[in-house]
Amino acid sequence: MPGQGKRSVSPEDRALFWQSLNSGMTLREASRIAGISYNTALNWKNKAKETSLELKEARIVGQNRLDHGKGRIERDILTMPDMPPVIPTGRLNPNAQRGLEDFDFFRRHYLGRVPSPWQVDAAYQIVEMLEHPEKQFMVVNVPPGAGKSTLFHDVAVWMICRNRAIRVMIGSISQTLAKMYSRRIRETLERAVPVRPDPEMVKRGLALDGVGCLAIDYGRFKPQNLGALWRAEEFIVEQLTAAGLDNKEPTVSAYGIESEFIGHRADLVLFDDVASPENAKESVARDKLLERWDAMAEARVDPGGVLAVIGQRLGPLDLYAHCLSKVTYEDFGDDYDGSDVKDKNPDNEPVKQHKYRHLIYKAYYEELDTGPASRKTTSPAWPDGPLLEPFRLSWRDLSYVKNHSPQKFAVVYQQEDLLEGQYLIERVWATGGTGPDGVLYQGCIDNERRPGYIPPGLTPPIISIASVDPSPTQFWAIEWWLYQPETNLRYLIDIERCKLTAEELLGYDTSTRTYSGIMEEWQNRSFDMGYPISHWIVEVNAAQRFLLAHDFVRKWQALHSINVVPHTTSRNKLDENLGVEALLPPLWRTGQIRLPTMRENWKTLAFVDEMTSWTRDKRNGTDMVMAHWFAELHMPQLRAPVAPPRQWRPSWM
Repeated sequence: MPGQGKRSVSPEDRALFWQSLNSGMTLREASRIAGISYNTALNWKNKAKETSLELKEARIVGQNRLDHGKGRIERDILTMPDMPPVIPTGRLNPNAQRGLEDFDFFRRHYLGRVPSPWQVDAAYQIVEMLEHPEKQFMVVNVPPGAGKSTLFHDVAVWMICRNRAIRVMIGSISQTLAKMYSRRIRETLERAVPVRPDPEMVKRGLALDGVGCLAIDYGRFKPQNLGALWRAEEFIVEQLTAAGLDNKEPTVSAYGIESEFIGHRADLVLFDDVASPENAKESVARDKLLERWDAMAEARVDPGGVLAVIGQRLGPLDLYAHCLSKVTYEDFGDDYDGSDVKDKNPDNEPVKQHKYRHLIYKAYYEELDTGPASRKTTSPAWPDGPLLEPFRLSWRDLSYVKNHSPQKFAVVYQQEDLLEGQYLIERVWATGGTGPDGVLYQGCIDNERRPGYIPPGLTPPIISIASVDPSPTQFWAIEWWLYQPETNLRYLIDIERCKLTAEELLGYDTSTRTYSGIMEEWQNRSFDMGYPISHWIVEVNAAQRFLLAHDFVRKWQALHSINVVPHTTSRNKLDENLGVEALLPPLWRTGQIRLPTMRENWKTLAFVDEMTSWTRDKRNGTDMVMAHWFAELHMPQLRAPVAPPRQWRPSWM
């Protein structure tokens, strides 16, 4: 039969041929991409020459020549979209094919990026984690100015080119900032010409002229359908088939950690600029951030997906430390928290592992420093040289920070968790083990004792006291201590850190003549346990003075035979003999402080975290430290309660 064996060429392949040819490709390259023979392509091109000028004129004046019997070639030229349709992977040109596997080449060729080894390393680790069937979590700590935001932008674009069906969530501290990042990704995908950065950036070696164009080499990303989702905060890219757009979640969506993002789930969740100096140090902001992170951010990633958060270290209690402290238990499921181990697995301890993979990129690697020549702006970057980004983070700038602000250099630029001697308490003093000084510390943790329990074997006399650090607007800290003078040990029985009012600390109902609040609850509990609290140390600065002014408080003291001792904090907290730094470190260093177990116990964990992050210039997050100091400051003046003297009576009674 005439025509038998001839392949029908789809309109998409025809459009793909013409757009590829017009983008500068050779006739042979365009025919390969369109899946047609070279002879067919040559025939189309020769026929097109005859009508190209006429068709160009028709396009300009808006005339429709399709009904004038011109044929399919003319129709292809007139209706050709601005960008080619999605190009199947098997028909990509060699540069596009290479770009899918080579992240460094992809960035240089299409995005105009200068080589950056640490960014390439991080990108490949994300790809590796995406290949895992279970959820994966990652913390990337990198100094400011190294290009962390650029990395996440480039990774997102690269992943979309590799797999258009991927769902990427871009997160930041605010919706506005997240939207800005998402808009950058969309603009990169829409770009119709190779990137041309600022010539000055090129001259300084911070950028390159792009060679290829993503929308041409991979096919258009912006859907032709005018009703398709294509907003700055969320959009769906063109799929290989039109059916791929139906009922699909956004390819890219943007959410701020402070906004309500309940709906979408994603395969790749990238959070940048979430931690800030404010929410890393200020207790209320930090607690709010961590709560939202646990409840919402981590819940957005689907099985087989990856959540990565990037930023610079800000302190030992920042978001990154919170993430890195999390552990999971093998074979027990994502929801298992490590409790009731014996009941769940009596024969084997569950395998504990870190939930988050930790990538650390320091600004300076001393072990790779071979002298001044290795620290030049033109020297090789890490891992072939000591500087992470020799031009952006020059040795001249880094050495200035290192000499003038060693603490900032260590934490912000070197991503160190703690500096030796920087904080009130060294963590090894609490946990036990060999410290950086080579000393073996016994630690302060009673691993077999949970909060609220009395340690066994106590011998009298025992002083039972509680301390309160109140706040009219933020968090209160309340601690219950047992002091054994014979051994000089201080046992923390219970601790609370929460928002309270004065009435919630100690209230009185005049109608029922009953007391309520934490003070009443703890007082009764201590009595029932055989160690009634004899003294309450309460800070009465400023707004807290009213607490001790109420008549019902005095009646409550008489009812329980206790003393409420007012404490006033001034500059005495820095006193060289009686201040925080004078009284507390020796007790922790020698193990005289005894704490309930840290295993699955947020109270002890929070207490240790605050003690190991306290500095004298800290303004927030010091409630538990202060309550601890109040108790210790007043303890030498207290005496253990004794039985009341027997009243004299006549012999005949």
